[in-house]
Amino acid sequence: MKTEKFAEKMGLTPLTGFGENREVSNVYIGDLLSVVMGKCQEGSAWITVQTHPNILTVADLNDAACIVIAGGTAVEQSLVDKAGEVGVCVLTSDKDAYELAWRMHEVLK
Repeated sequence: MKTEKFAEKMGLTPLTGFGENREVSNVYIGDLLSVVMGKCQEGSAWITVQTHPNILTVADLNDAACIVIAGGTAVEQSLVDKAGEVGVCVLTSDKDAYELAWRMHEVLK
């Protein structure tokens, strides 16, 4: 399912454009960037509460389909601007990571 349709079905708020409107094929939850670098798979909707600009590099390195900032975590405009520049899709939700992952599993079935 493409990121734009995925965001719509999940009720996620896009902070950036959808870039290449990539295919979402799985879900990964993680906040420790070194672990995410080794475990997040291509096509993942990566759920995190991290908002440090390094998340953009990690998402690009792992070919994640999108980053989903969970729990209503505030995101600085500088991150949104940089994500737009590098073409990483960033979405946000007030729901916690568990609830998001559960719903994503259902949507991606």
